[in-house]
Amino acid sequence: MERKDFETWLDNISVTFLSLTDLQKNETLDHLISLSGAVQLRHLSNNLETLLKRDFLKLLPLELSFYLLKWLDPQTLLTCCLVSKQWNKVISACTEVWQTACKNLGWQIDDSLQDALHWKKVYLKAILRMKQLEDHEAFETSSLIGHSARVYALYYKDGLLCTGSDDLSAKLWDVSTGQCVYGIQTHTCAAVKFDEQKLVTGSFDNTVACWEWSSGSRTQHFRGHTGAGGLPFFKGFWT
Repeated sequence: MERKDFETWLDNISVTFLSLTDLQKNETLDHLISLSGAVQLRHLSNNLETLLKRDFLKLLPLELSFYLLKWLDPQTLLTCCLVSKQWNKVISACTEVWQTACKNLGWQIDDSLQDALHWKKVYLKAILRMKQLEDHEAFETSSLIGHSARVYALYYKDGLLCTGSDDLSAKLWDVSTGQCVYGIQTHTCAAVKFDEQKLVTGSFDNTVACWEWSSGSRTQHFRGHTGAGGLPFFKGFWT
């Protein structure tokens, strides 16, 4: 049949089919199916699957969609966000879902902030950081080069790191730049603590000493211990 004749025939059939009752339409379809071969049946099956699908998340009222979403775990929700733009929009707008997800991770939640997208971003950021921690990729590492012997003592405060070494020196480092700010010749250091002006060291020679950063000079020297140790009593030393 020529294309033009086929289109005319199809138009006539369509008009007639639309005029039938539901029962007659069903009988017509049954008859056509019985006349169809494998190619036609496969075509029919593929198209029926698409026609019968219903996007319930799009069709349901938003409040009911939110209620259903609350039963899903966050990872499943993130997978559902990939289904379509509409699903992503609805899921990303459910404040309670993402607030609960953040709470389950141990976050303190400000319930007055009703911005669902904000809480979704907070959750994703937390998950990313946890993954980085698990894979040992959460922190950048660097080496501080300066001591010529073993480093026994470390003390960190306000972005500064003090190190005491077996090379008879103590150094103060700016952690952000990796640069040595001060260096003082000392005894062997078992422990170190510092403030803006002074450095206190506990040594393997059984003594404790106080030094000035500006001059590098030792201002006090305490003797009396019979063994080396840390500096637990220096918690209130500066007062």
